[in-house]
Amino acid sequence: MNIEIKWKGIGANEVGIDRLSGKEIIAIDSNYYRPTEVDLLVGDATKAKKLLNWEPKYNLNSLVSEMISSDLDKIKNTIS
Repeated sequence: MNIEIKWKGIGANEVGIDRLSGKEIIAIDSNYYRPTEVDLLVGDATKAKKLLNWEPKYNLNSLVSEMISSDLDKIKNTIS
């Protein structure tokens, strides 16, 4: 990714700053907090696969890859 991040702050106030540009590129957004956090979330798509002949579009690796690509695009647009 060729981005070096400097971390500043603690907890909900922690941010990631691009060392090269000095711009803040990572921040916590409280809008995404869950009202009640749980320790374990487990999903099982077996029933959907069986009854609906459903197959997921993404596996874990492709999902993470797409999420990172999207974030990098947003960073590039912010920096430029």
